Amino acid sequence: MHVILQVVDAFLCVLVVIAAAEYLRRVRPMDEPLLSISFYLVAIAAFGSFIFNIKGHPISPFAMTMHLAVILYAIAKRGHICNIPPSSTERT
Repeated sequence: MHVILQVVDAFLCVLVVIAAAEYLRRVRPMDEPLLSISFYLVAIAAFGSFIFNIKGHPISPFAMTMHLAVILYAIAKRGHICNIPPSSTERT
């Protein structure tokens, strides 16, 4: 069971890093500096947690809940970071 939790938490960490990086790619930090700083910190913390998961450190259920909450926030409040723009080769 511990290995399954590590895999799930590692996957959640990767999703958090991707969501934070995608948000930071789309928004200018000068427009929303506090939100940008918080997303930088979230991305750094999630990457560090991912490294600890890979090394085999124990998983906290509260950390997994926090990672899931960040992903749900990114989808619910910042849904534009999850939208993939249509490619120029697609027909409309």
